[in-house]
Amino acid sequence: MKTIYKKCEALFAGIALLIYTRKYVALAFMLLFTAGLASQLGKITIDTRDEGFFHDDDPALIAYNDFRERFGQDEIFIIALQPKQGLDKEFFNTLYRIHQELEESVPYIDDIKSLVNGRVVWADQDTLYVEDLVETPPQTDEEVARIKERIDHFPLYENLLVSQDRSTVSIVIKALAIKESQSDDLLTGFEQEFPQDGDNADRYLSNSESLEITKAIQAVIAKYQAPDLKVFFTGTPAVVAELQMSIERDLSLIMPLSMLLIIFFLTLLYRRISGVVYPLLVVVLSLLATFGFMALVGIPITLVSQILPSFLLIVGIGDTVHILTIFYRNYNQHGDKKRAIVDAVGFAGLPVFMTSITTACGLLSFAWADVATVAQLGYVAPVGVMFAFVYSIVLLPVFIAILPVKQKSTKAGVVNSPVEIFFDWIARTTTQRPLVVTLIFGVIVTVAFFSALTVRFSHNISTWFPEDSSIRVATNLLDSVNGGSVMLEVLIDSGEKNGLHTPEFQQKLDQAVTYISDFKVSGIKAGKVWALPDVLKETNRALNEDKQSAYTIPDSRELIAQELILFESSGSDDLEDFTDSSYRTARISIVAPFADAILYADYTEKVLGYLKQQFPGNSVTLTGKIQLFVHIITNSLTTMAKSYTFAIVVITLLMIVLVGRVRIGLMSMAANVTPIVCILGVMGMLSIPLDLSTMLVGSLILGIVVDDTIHFLHHFRRAFEENGDVEQAVRETLYTTGRALFITSMVLCGGFYIYTVAYLANNVRFGIISGTAVLFALAADFFLVPALLTLVYRRK
Repeated sequence: MKTIYKKCEALFAGIALLIYTRKYVALAFMLLFTAGLASQLGKITIDTRDEGFFHDDDPALIAYNDFRERFGQDEIFIIALQPKQGLDKEFFNTLYRIHQELEESVPYIDDIKSLVNGRVVWADQDTLYVEDLVETPPQTDEEVARIKERIDHFPLYENLLVSQDRSTVSIVIKALAIKESQSDDLLTGFEQEFPQDGDNADRYLSNSESLEITKAIQAVIAKYQAPDLKVFFTGTPAVVAELQMSIERDLSLIMPLSMLLIIFFLTLLYRRISGVVYPLLVVVLSLLATFGFMALVGIPITLVSQILPSFLLIVGIGDTVHILTIFYRNYNQHGDKKRAIVDAVGFAGLPVFMTSITTACGLLSFAWADVATVAQLGYVAPVGVMFAFVYSIVLLPVFIAILPVKQKSTKAGVVNSPVEIFFDWIARTTTQRPLVVTLIFGVIVTVAFFSALTVRFSHNISTWFPEDSSIRVATNLLDSVNGGSVMLEVLIDSGEKNGLHTPEFQQKLDQAVTYISDFKVSGIKAGKVWALPDVLKETNRALNEDKQSAYTIPDSRELIAQELILFESSGSDDLEDFTDSSYRTARISIVAPFADAILYADYTEKVLGYLKQQFPGNSVTLTGKIQLFVHIITNSLTTMAKSYTFAIVVITLLMIVLVGRVRIGLMSMAANVTPIVCILGVMGMLSIPLDLSTMLVGSLILGIVVDDTIHFLHHFRRAFEENGDVEQAVRETLYTTGRALFITSMVLCGGFYIYTVAYLANNVRFGIISGTAVLFALAADFFLVPALLTLVYRRK
C-alpha cells in the first residue's frame, strides 16, 4: 500500500510539473473550456413548482397531468378584499372595476370568478337562464340589497367567493393549464405523431409565466389598496412565485457574503494577495463551469439546488487551501516556486483527490432519489465538486508559474505558539487517555441517538416565509375566513357513458359532498366542497318556481339528463368544471387549509377510504395540489433512506480502499457518522423538523466531513511511518494538517451559518444545522480520530 501511495504522489507531482512547464497552453484550455460552458448561462432557469419535485414517470404526476388535460388547472390565485364599510354600493363598484381590469391585463388566464360574475340560475316557465350576479355596477341601495339577497340564496358562493360572515370577498383566478399554440400553421400537429417528454412538459405553464401572472395581478391590486379596503393576495401559484423571488433574493445576498467570508479567512490564513486572489479565481471559474453545465443539460435551480453556489464555493476553497498551505511553507523555505508547487501538488494532490471523490459520492447518493429536485442535485453537485478539484490542480500551478508570489522569511526559533500549545494538549490528551475520550464521545452519541428518534418530518412551504410576510398573512387569512386556499381534487369514474345521469349516483355524490364538508382529521377540515349535485339542485329549484323545497336532486334519470341539457343550452360552460363531455366522470373539488403535508396524508387517506366505501364499484382517484404534497413527503422519506444508505455504504468502502486497512476504514467511518447522529440529536432537542432542506444534511455533511478525516489519516500515515510513535505522529499531523483543517472547517461553518441571514426559514434552518454539523465533525477529527488511532496502533 505504501508503494501505491508513493506512485500516486509521484503521478500528481508529474502532472503539476507538466502544467507548470506548459502553463500558457493549460491556461488557454481552461479558459476556453470555461467560456464554452459559461456561454450557456443565459439558458438557466429557476423552477419552484410542486410538479418539479416529481420524475416524469411518477404515477402522482401522471394522474395530475391527466386531470389538467381534462379539467384544466386546479391551483388558483386568490385575491381577498376586506372593505371597511362592508358590502355597500361603493365596494361593489370597486369590485366590478378590479374584475374588469384583471380580465384585461392579466395574461394566461383561463377563468376569473368573483361576485361580479357569480352564477345566478333562474327560469321563466321552461326556459332556464344562467346569468352573472352583477351584470352592471349597482347604483342604488335597493340594487345592493337585491345582490345580497341573491348571495344568500346560492350556497355555492359561501367560503369560496365570500366568507360566511361577509367580511371578506374573494376573486378566484385560474390560469391556463395548457399553453395556447402560437403557431398558425395548419400542419401543426401532423409533423410528429407522438410528442417527446420534453415537448409535453413545455405545454404547461412554466415558472416564469406563472411569475408573469403574479406580477400582473399585483400591479392591478396595488392600485386599490387603501385604508378603507384591505387587499390580500395568495393561492398556491402565488406562493410558488413568491418562493422564486425569495430564492433570487437569498442568492443575491448569500453569494456576496460567502465571498467576503472566504476573503476574510484567506487573508487571515495567508496574509498575502496571492493567497486570496488565486483561490478566488479558481472557485469562481469552476462555479461558472458548473452552472454552465446545469444550463447545458437543462437542469434548473430549485428549492433544493439553491444551496449549490455557496456550497461549491466553500468546497472549492478547501481544495485550494490544502495545496497552497504546503506550497507557501515550501516556498518560504527555499524560494523555488516550481519545486514548491510540484512538491505541494505531489504531497496534497492525492488526499485532495480522495476527498473530492468521497464528497462526490456523498452527493451522488441523491441521484437515485424519488424526489426529482433532489435527484437533480445528485447529477450536478458531483460534477461541480470534480470541477473544483480539476480547476485547483490545473490553475494553481498555472497562476503560480505566471504571476509573482512574494517569499516570506521563516522565523527561526519561534516555537510553542498558542496554536501549537493547543495542538500539543490535544495530542497528549487523546493519545494518553484514548479510552476516556472514546467513552465521552460514546455517551454523547448515545444521548443524541435517542433524541434523534423524536425528529419529525414536515413539508409546509407557507411556514418558510416570515410570519409578517404578505403572502403568509394572506394565506393565514384565507385559512381562517374561508377555510383554505389549497385544492384536493377527486375523480370518480361511473364506468359508463352518461353514468352521471342516474339519481342514485348523484345522491351518493351529494352525500359525499356533505360528509367531506363536515369531518375533521388531524386538524384538517375542508373549507369548501362542491360537485355536480350543486348545479343540479340550483337548476331544479329554478325550474320549480324557485321554491327552496325543490333544492334537491331530481329523482329520475330522464329529468337529470333534461336539466343538464337545459343548463348547457343556457350558454354557461360551468359544467366543464364538474364532469367530462360524456358524463362518465364526476369531479369533487375540495378547498382545505395550507397545512403540513404530514397532516394531509391522514386527511386524504380518510377521504379516499370513505369514497371507496361510498362508490364500491367505481374507480376513485385523488389528485390536485394536496395529493402532490402527500406524495412529496412519501418520496422524501424513501429518498432519505436511499441516500443515507448509499452514502454510508459507498463512502465506507472507499475509506477502506483509500486507507488500505479494513479496521482503520471502519474506525474512520465511526468518527464520520458521529457528527450526523449528533446533529440529528440537536434537531430533536430543538424540535427542528426534517424537511426538503434539512433532510439533505446527512449525506451532504457525510461527504464533507470525510474530507477532513482523509487529510488527517493521510498525513498521520506518513508521520507514523517516519517515527513509529503515535503521539508524535498525531502532533505532527495537527501541526501541519490541523491548521488547514481548522481554516477549511471555519470557512465551511461560516459559509453555512451565512444562511441564517436568508429570508426563507428553511434556508436558515439548513444553515444552522449544517454549520453546527461541521463543528461536530471538526471535534471528532481533532479528538475522536486520534483516540481511535491510538487504540488501534498502540498495540503495534
